Amino acid sequence: MAGGTGKKEGALRWTLMAAAIAAVAGLAGCKSNSAESAWQLIQQQQQEQALARQKEEDAENKRRPKEPEMMLSLISEAQRQDRYFASLAYIDAFQQKFGNDPRVAVLRAEALRQTGQVAMSEQAYRALLSTDQAADGWHGLGLIAGSRGQFDQAADDFARAAKLSPMDPRILGDLGYARLRAGDPSGARVPLGQAAELAPYNGKVLANLAVLLLVEGEPVRAQRLMDQAQLGDEARSQVLRLASDIRSQRTLSPSAPSVSAASADSPATRVSSGGGIVMPMMSPLMEGLSNGPIVR
Repeated sequence: MAGGTGKKEGALRWTLMAAAIAAVAGLAGCKSNSAESAWQLIQQQQQEQALARQKEEDAENKRRPKEPEMMLSLISEAQRQDRYFASLAYIDAFQQKFGNDPRVAVLRAEALRQTGQVAMSEQAYRALLSTDQAADGWHGLGLIAGSRGQFDQAADDFARAAKLSPMDPRILGDLGYARLRAGDPSGARVPLGQAAELAPYNGKVLANLAVLLLVEGEPVRAQRLMDQAQLGDEARSQVLRLASDIRSQRTLSPSAPSVSAASADSPATRVSSGGGIVMPMMSPLMEGLSNGPIVR
């Protein structure tokens, strides 16, 4: 009996020891699994946070204009404010930092023209003729020709520009103005009409239409138009003087048709009005010309 009891007690001890070892092993395994799970969770959270930060940075970069675009905006704003000398300084800084840019080339040519550096401006505009900005090049050359009183040449240059950019009211308006100054009101009618419908709310351009109406022998309608446009005395005088010069030029030229003949051969320029807005409105007079009415 004693021997059997001893064997039973020994077996029980071995069973208890095995259970204890298994429990310890299981506990160790649980700890290992828990550590691995915690580390995976930390990694996942870090990845999610990094992805969220990247999305925020991408969104902020999209909202924030790039530096070249900011400088281009600065140059354009300076020119809109007639600060052309300042715009040249901005352009130099832009080119030093970012190199040549076709958009800057156009702005530079205009700034050179507006600051009286005509030879350099002409060279800059001619350099554009072989690029995608050829329309701007021809337009700039037309402005230079017009500033010299060479309105036939200006009209040719503007016509080239209009062929390349047929929906630009600025070019079309200048083409019509140049033809007016060249003594060709009939040729001015179509581009001025196109400019009117493409840019019907440009208040600077009513003087063009008034000149054309006066040249076509419509003084009452021209006066009404100037009244509705609220042109000042100086602007009215310039419009009247310019129309008189064009009519005199056509009278003195033996090859030019008379005003009455021109009016008979082509429909009169129409002016419709509504809601206090005169229609159509012409595109701006050629900027920078000292011998033409510029209504600002």
